[in-house]
Amino acid sequence: MKANRKFLMDNERGDIGVGTLIIFIAMVLVAAVAATVLIYTTGALQQKASKTSKEATQQISTNIIVEQVLGNRSSSASATLDQGLIIRVKPDVGTTSIDLRQMIITVWDKDSQYDLNYSDIDIVDSATFTATVVRDEDHSFNSSTPVLNSGDLVKINIPADRISGIQLATRKTFWVTLNLELGSPVNLEITTPNSFGVNRYVMLYP
Repeated sequence: MKANRKFLMDNERGDIGVGTLIIFIAMVLVAAVAATVLIYTTGALQQKASKTSKEATQQISTNIIVEQVLGNRSSSASATLDQGLIIRVKPDVGTTSIDLRQMIITVWDKDSQYDLNYSDIDIVDSATFTATVVRDEDHSFNSSTPVLNSGDLVKINIPADRISGIQLATRKTFWVTLNLELGSPVNLEITTPNSFGVNRYVMLYP
């Protein structure tokens, strides 16, 4: 009887040891899975934070400066700016590249509104604007890839037929907004002068 009792006790100890080993292995596996999930989550969050930081930096730093807005007349005798608008723009200091193909120019008054997209050719009666380079030392800007870099200066042309519902006569108030792909929009409120004088080109801004 004593021998049998001793065998049973040894057997119970073996069962307890195996159970403890199984629990230990299970805990190790759970810890390994948890560590893998944490490492993956940390990497994903770091990648997302880096992307968000980059986008935020571009959003804050991207800006375009409007140097000048001119009204264009067919002749010095015209009572309206019948040839449209000429806008000279350049990137602000520290601005990343600006692709004019992604910019929308909105021109409106109290009665009409027009959203214009870039076009490399002049299409009559279309909702488009064109642009020509004034200064481009690195040759980054051309009609097919109109990209502005630091130091570039371009001239945007908005023919009168693209904004035909807005009569650009004297004492006329209208608004122009340059909506960039990144960065804040540039808003201009423009009032034409009391008289256009004898010059074909009329200074509207600044």
